[in-house]
Amino acid sequence: MKRQTQQYSEITEKFKALAHPARLRIMANLMERECCVGEVQKCLSLSQPNVSQHLGVLKEAGIIAGRREKNKICYKISDNRIINILKTFDIGE
Repeated sequence: MKRQTQQYSEITEKFKALAHPARLRIMANLMERECCVGEVQKCLSLSQPNVSQHLGVLKEAGIIAGRREKNKICYKISDNRIINILKTFDIGE
């Protein structure tokens, strides 16, 4: 039962992280391809600090992962279950 409670808590955190329009838009972009912060910023017309904050929430929830490429950080979806959930709502298609 305790393991199940922990699992529910982790799932809840993932849904909380997705519960913002800007983060859903970020996820739609990441479903198409890996993106760096600057690319996401241009696509969404948001400030760099705002984009970084949203990416941080998604990363903290274990939904995305970043890798350093010289002076940029590029992000991709690291939890494929989220892709299936988003496709259910026609996000990223």
